[in-house]
Order: sequence, then C-alpha cells, then structure tokens
Amino acid sequence: MTVFAKAPLRLGLAGGGTDLSPYWNNHGGVVLSGTIDQYAYCKVEPWDDWCFKSVDLDIEDTHEFLDDQYVGGPLKLLINSYQYITRSHPRKTPVKITTYVEAPPGSGLGSSSALVVALVAAISEYYGIPFDEYETASAALKIEREICDLPGGKQDQYSAAFGGFNYIEFLQDGRTIVNPLRLNYKTQNMLEMNTVLYYVGSPRSDVRIIEGTSSNLEKDTKTVEITHKIKEACIEFKRSLLVGDVKKLSDLMNDYWNLKLQTNSKVGSPALIDTYEYAMLNGATAAKISGAGGGGHMVLFTEFENRHKLITALKKRDTGRIVPFKFVKHGVDVWRQ
Repeated sequence: MTVFAKAPLRLGLAGGGTDLSPYWNNHGGVVLSGTIDQYAYCKVEPWDDWCFKSVDLDIEDTHEFLDDQYVGGPLKLLINSYQYITRSHPRKTPVKITTYVEAPPGSGLGSSSALVVALVAAISEYYGIPFDEYETASAALKIEREICDLPGGKQDQYSAAFGGFNYIEFLQDGRTIVNPLRLNYKTQNMLEMNTVLYYVGSPRSDVRIIEGTSSNLEKDTKTVEITHKIKEACIEFKRSLLVGDVKKLSDLMNDYWNLKLQTNSKVGSPALIDTYEYAMLNGATAAKISGAGGGGHMVLFTEFENRHKLITALKKRDTGRIVPFKFVKHGVDVWRQ
C-alpha cells in the first residue's frame, strides 16, 4: 500500500503577526487567509529500510535501524514528523517518505507548514491512525514549533489542514477556532481578477525576522499597539470580504502594509520596498508581503483595467517573477493507491 497526500499553500491576507505567541497569549489573535493551487506533496510507501527523501532539496537519508529520537538537520521535518506520529504505534515497519514542495523555503506562503501537514496526513493514514483537521494542524504545529524548534505563528498549519478562506481565532487559553468563510463566487472571482502574486525572492534571514518581531512584541509597547491595529484591520477585512467590497479591501491592505513595516525594521527589505514602489507606480492599488517579511511573495491588488499594465511592467524587471494562481477551497487531501 502506498499513501499520498497534498496540502495547499496559502496567501496571508490580513492579521499576520497576531498569531505569534507573545501576542495571542496576552491579547488573542485573528488572521484571514486563503489557500491557493500550489501544494506540498508527500508519498509514503513500504521499503526495505527507513528512507527519507526531499525532492526539491535533493537530499536523501536512509537508516537500517530507526530509534525513537528526534533529530536536527535538513530533513528534520520529515524524520521528526514520522517519529512523532508513530511514537506509540506497535508496528513501525520500514517506509520510504518522499516529499516535494512547489514553493521554496521562506516563500511567505506557509510552505514548511503545508509540508508538515501533508506529512502528518500521509503518515497517519499509512499507519491507520485517525486524525481530523484540528488534530492534523495541532500535530503539525507541535512538530514545527516544539520538536523542530522553528519560530513562527500558528496560522499556517490550520490553513493547510482546513483549506479555503478562513478567519482563524487564536484564544488566550491556547485554543484555535477556524471559521470558514463562504464567499459569494462573484467575490472570489473579483478577488482573483484584482490580485497579482509576485515572487520577490527568499529572505536571507526569515527566521531572524520572525524572532525579531516576537521579541518586539514582548518588549516594545509600541509594537503591541501597532499589532492591535493590525488585528482591528483584520476584523474589518473579514467584513469587507464577506460583502464583496474590493475597494475597501485594497485600502485595508495598504493600512496593513504600513503597520507591518513598523513592527520590525527588517520586514521591509530594500527589495520589497523597491517592488512596492514600482508596483504602485505601474497600476497596483495596494500591496503587502505574504509571510514574515524580508522577501518571499508579495500580494498586489490592482483594478481590472490596470491588471495587464501591472503584469507587463513586472515582467520587465530583472528580478522576481509573476506567479499564476487560483484560490482553492479544499485543505489537505490524502489517498491510497
């Protein structure tokens, strides 16, 4: 038996930063995101030894014997996901786990979390361990943040597990509530038509940017006050999205961008600032970074009449690239062959 899984990547649309623990555990956080048709894939199959392979990183690691210890290194997400899910399973037979992600690390699209969600779904299905969406996201969160000690928030795992447009609440008691948004099809079409996704490039220090923002949320009252405003803007973004007010969404996105730049001086790298200013001069009405900042993907808003102008201008740049996408409604899928 072979098991496959794929988990969608996401566009962070509003509220980013309120899902970091120095903020949500004191004030509660909210984010809004939508999943897109780019994926993290996982394949689990019987094998003679335990083999872990990342196709996109071009790394493979084989073990004749696998103990119960967690590991570090470039394949730690794969190996530690396997170790965590099978830690109490009585029959851990050798397998080969192969993964592939359609976006690079540091892309700002939640690629690492989508990878772990796909791993959790595939491994649990292979060994017959029942996991629902909340359990899948919770397990992925524990693997990333605690076992692998990777800094970050808690939105990406839930976005990948549930899929679609979600308004996600992070309560001070640690609970997470996923509220799926049932958008009118006209609103989703308008959103896709008015949105351009542009890859600026991976940040050199994505981890340090997250750590810096978290530190500011612990020590700097101004950063906390700014994040309060980011949360308020996210609530308003949800209201505007549900009624299809695309113009208001554009205004709120600009507000978010200006607030986000104030939370950490490393968020707005020269490449991002240059891209933002160039896009605004060539047909964009708003822009924001998807993710921690410093690099990755930018979400650009435009109007129908100016979409072609913006895309044409961006294609003339020596750096970066346009990334075609569609929003998708499904979360992680898993199947057997």
